[in-house]
Amino acid sequence: MAREVEFQDDDVVVTSRNPLKGTLLLITDDDDEVELQLDKETAEALMSALGAFLMEGVIGPL
Repeated sequence: MAREVEFQDDDVVVTSRNPLKGTLLLITDDDDEVELQLDKETAEALMSALGAFLMEGVIGPL
């Protein structure tokens, strides 16, 4: 079942530098915590997706 989560402006907690790994804490509507596990490749893909999302705002309203 899909859950909606919200980014709470927390920092990524680095758990390893070589290889690069970390976690990002997200919060559900009922205040449960979800840890997003990141590695270098996943973080790069997330940055690309977020960049594309932000560009949608530059292009103009739908």
